[in-house]
Amino acid sequence: MDALYPAIFVVLGFSAGSVLLSWFYFRRYAITRPPIGVFNFTDIAFMIVGIVLVPYLYLVLPLWLVAGLLTVGTLSILYFLWEPMLRPRLLVSLVSLVMVGADIWASLQFGAASNQFFAINNVVMLASVVGLTNLWAQSGMNARDVSILGGFLAVYDLTATWLLPLMLQMMTRLAGLPFSPMVGWSVEGVGGVGDGGVAGIGSSGLWVTIGLGDLLLAAVFPLVMRKAFGRAAGLAALLIALPVIAAIMLLPIAAIFPVMIVLGPLMIIQYAYWSRKCKQERTTWEYLQAEPLYICGEK
Repeated sequence: MDALYPAIFVVLGFSAGSVLLSWFYFRRYAITRPPIGVFNFTDIAFMIVGIVLVPYLYLVLPLWLVAGLLTVGTLSILYFLWEPMLRPRLLVSLVSLVMVGADIWASLQFGAASNQFFAINNVVMLASVVGLTNLWAQSGMNARDVSILGGFLAVYDLTATWLLPLMLQMMTRLAGLPFSPMVGWSVEGVGGVGDGGVAGIGSSGLWVTIGLGDLLLAAVFPLVMRKAFGRAAGLAALLIALPVIAAIMLLPIAAIFPVMIVLGPLMIIQYAYWSRKCKQERTTWEYLQAEPLYICGEK
């Protein structure tokens, strides 16, 4: 276990950065939303269907097609992230392309099991979490729907990760590609088995990893709770998520431990408490009236 601690702390650092930077971005930048309307429960239902189907698609589709889908998706998210920060479209495109190119280059140059690749891919995944969670939260995603999604993922992860080898198979296959949907770090020279938030098999030994999906839920929940019930609710969600992730990684619970098994029920409990206390969620308009955004450069 001692050999894992350096890798654990690296992954925890990137995980905390994903959650905290999502919170920071949410208050300072208004992300440009695609013309798809307000995020509602129908969108959550489609997300649930996608969560069930996508792992199977990633396992059966040719790797070149999977890599292409990951590249296009990541590039789009990075563009949305940087657009309100950098303004000129040429600069936004350039920065997004440089990040995508660096990830691909690191994968080809060092191999997707190397820490050189993980260092770059972790930065890209961190940026992707910030961009995607803010796109969801600023598009009207509400706390009730995220809580439902968290409850579903708790059951789904229990089945797909612990009872079935589905998630292990998917993450092992994607681990050889750029834009691997995980934050990780390799413990070179140490063999072992694991996945789903603690460790994963790599060609050079053991990895410590956390899945992108876990980070997305951990980062978006404080945003929607703040929007729905106020700053105190958002901070409480943030201060609960980070210790839960740390405890799962630091405690010798299991080599494979799906984070959402713990985080999902806690999300439901928090939503139940705050909805009872506050009676109803605020709309996005009500939230902005109560807490106007601080936009950099504007008074």
